[in-house]
Amino acid sequence: MKLQPIVYTTDMESAVGWYSAVLGSGPAFRSDVWTSFAEGGAYLALHRVDVLPEESRVELSLVAGESLEKIMDRLAAVNIPVERGIQEETFGRSFLLRDPEGLVIQVNEHQRDD
Repeated sequence: MKLQPIVYTTDMESAVGWYSAVLGSGPAFRSDVWTSFAEGGAYLALHRVDVLPEESRVELSLVAGESLEKIMDRLAAVNIPVERGIQEETFGRSFLLRDPEGLVIQVNEHQRDD
């Protein structure tokens, strides 16, 4: 899996400017609602929302290299509960779980354009 932290923002322009300055490079992809920076083999994503989430402004996203069903089976085998089952998304599919400290982890399976 690839690590992809997601930072939620209500002001994409400001966030893109700040992260571009801090990282010393511009985004690899940019839209009104999603911007990603490719850094050191990983991605940092900015996601524009109308209201910031109450729990956390940062979410860890894992980009799966295998099917979500296979991952969920592996988690079930070691009694790791899934918070939200597989959902269809604009980019593919995802499910949510929480780490032992309560951090939300989103596991994504991106659509393939074969």
